[in-house]
Amino acid sequence: MSTGIASREVDRGTFLKASFVGGAFILGIDFGALPRAAHAAASPTQLNAYIRIGTDESITIVAPNSELGQGTSTALPMIVAEELKADWSKVRMELAGANAAFANPMFHLQLTGGSTAVRGYYQALRTVGASAREMLIAAGAAKFGVNASDCVAEKGAVRVATAGLPSSGQVATYGSLAAAAASLAPPANPPLTDRKNFQIVGTSIPRLDIPAKVNGSAVFGIDVRLPGMVYAAVKQSPKVGQIPGAIGAAPRGMKTVALPNGVAVVATTTTWAAIKAANSLSVTWIDAPSTASADTTAMKAAAAALMTGGSPVRVALNTGDAPGAIAKAAKTVTATYSVPYVPHTSLEPMNATALVTPTSCEIWAPTQAQGPCVLVAAAITGLTPDKITLHTTYLGGGMGRKGETDFVEQAVRIAKTMPGTPVKLTWSREEDMTQDFYRPASLCSLTGSLDSTGALTGISSRTVSPSIGYQKGPARYADPTAVDSSAVEGITTMPYALPSQRTEWILDTAPVRVSYWRSVGNSYNVFFAESFIDELAAAAGKDPIAFRRGMLGANPRALAVLDTLTAKSGWAAAPKAGHARGVAISQCFGSIVGEVVDISGSLTTGIKVNSVTVVIDCGNSINPDTVRAQMESAVLQGLGVALWGDMPFTAGKPMRRNFNTYKMPRMRDAPAIDTTIIESGGPLGGVGEPGLPPIAPALGNAIARLTGTRLRSLPMFPQPVPTS
Repeated sequence: MSTGIASREVDRGTFLKASFVGGAFILGIDFGALPRAAHAAASPTQLNAYIRIGTDESITIVAPNSELGQGTSTALPMIVAEELKADWSKVRMELAGANAAFANPMFHLQLTGGSTAVRGYYQALRTVGASAREMLIAAGAAKFGVNASDCVAEKGAVRVATAGLPSSGQVATYGSLAAAAASLAPPANPPLTDRKNFQIVGTSIPRLDIPAKVNGSAVFGIDVRLPGMVYAAVKQSPKVGQIPGAIGAAPRGMKTVALPNGVAVVATTTTWAAIKAANSLSVTWIDAPSTASADTTAMKAAAAALMTGGSPVRVALNTGDAPGAIAKAAKTVTATYSVPYVPHTSLEPMNATALVTPTSCEIWAPTQAQGPCVLVAAAITGLTPDKITLHTTYLGGGMGRKGETDFVEQAVRIAKTMPGTPVKLTWSREEDMTQDFYRPASLCSLTGSLDSTGALTGISSRTVSPSIGYQKGPARYADPTAVDSSAVEGITTMPYALPSQRTEWILDTAPVRVSYWRSVGNSYNVFFAESFIDELAAAAGKDPIAFRRGMLGANPRALAVLDTLTAKSGWAAAPKAGHARGVAISQCFGSIVGEVVDISGSLTTGIKVNSVTVVIDCGNSINPDTVRAQMESAVLQGLGVALWGDMPFTAGKPMRRNFNTYKMPRMRDAPAIDTTIIESGGPLGGVGEPGLPPIAPALGNAIARLTGTRLRSLPMFPQPVPTS
């Protein structure tokens, strides 16, 4: 790829080199990016790309990823501060703008997603902090006339620790040493702190972004204000695949800009004026061949036909002899499950602000994809990536949607027609919901085999679904053996030791745009897999937890999660009269999560979710309070989608346009949630996404035990489809 934000491997050494001022990637970093640290540091010294130290002893640590509520803009500075031996009360946070120095080592690109922030940056940021610490120690040793080995760093200062020296016990603060330290070469392999000696990591520290969000000073994309700014809104194709034909005249004092799938209206006064003008603008829409086929009834029928006669059948996993086990089984169970398309419903709709001149492009955006946004802007403007500056704002939710670049692309296209004028683009809620990249719809048929003792001998499954990978790069799937792992993850990654398993996938080329949604394929495939495991347990006449436990002997971490979940949920005791419980467990993004749901009510009077017990093993937690918050967030979002979430299509038109027809959980729907974190010491796992997959199957399993009815399709309680 081009220079600038490049998609290239970044090993630990290169990452460290790029993090220091003399490194190849440091040029162009904009530490004025929004949002800024809470207060400007006095006479700050840039120690490396991540750390600035002021003479007032303030320590500003740059968070390299996007903050969309998941708390990593605190967790990542905690990792740096731990190795730096900083005084946490002096630590401030700043979000990074776009720069290859901040590429996620797991993606080799600056991108936030896949629960990779802590996992991806952990070792590299430890090294960044430790190197800065050693530089400060060396500066302190020079000041005191002793060897570096005679000094220690602690709580934001360097102290002479060796007894008997003339300077023994003397202390120099980081603020007084930073300038001298910055002139030193960073050590390549600084010693890292033993985890048992951590003072910051592993503690529940209040998040650094919360005060600004409470007092209103936090800058989200939708808050950006620039001198001379104009306001843009869009009117995009009302049906899938349509493109604009004839475009009517804009209201007096406004202008229109044609876009690939719609038209923008630019106003000089307010966003609301632009939105009203866009809504009233006359546009003739031209259908595409795919428009009519984007209909929920038609797409379901097409998926069902593919299930029995589609090709190629792509094999994602084949261990043992599942067909043979099924043929010889004492008992078999077959079930078919389905999920619909689901929107992201971020609280903050898509927006971006752009300023384009003949020689530069500056962007302010609530994006998860700084690297891709820079490349897109470069392609539109014809500028090289080093001429593109991107400021990362806070995100009012993202869930993967803001990992797409379409809204930033639109802002840049509009701004290109108005050189030197900042253009703020804001989508209406209706545009946000109907122009989404949805979670894929999926149909899954499973067959399982049991022997005469009730033991599971094999599972065979076939899934029909659209592919995120195919839509982003269809050429790869010309190979009839190519499999989109996200289409089958959650089934291929079950935590159990199965004697045999065959997992097949058939690509559905339905025309609806799809993309990453919180926990991606796990969000629905775990619903298929864990619901089916319960059906097998029932057929075997076994308790659902006992049935699962018998298959986890080779997975001690998952077994520990299940055993802890059994104890914490009180599973051994009978539920209250009129209540029932359901369980599910999943293994994804490097973490293992188990959940037990307690419900009451009925299918006719309504289901009440009373409580959810959660157990997570994410290896080790950086900030336990954030882990618990993410489990609660995932449970609530997962419940809402399992109960009511969908996006139906009628003759090509997405039918849910706002929250008046898309039901979300209210406070009265929120259960009590109790989370237990297992500190297993295993490899670090993700936190933002793993809590969501178990909730839908645990709920469905509880409903089956309470009512005797197995709900195999989501949402479990579909809402009426709007007629217009």
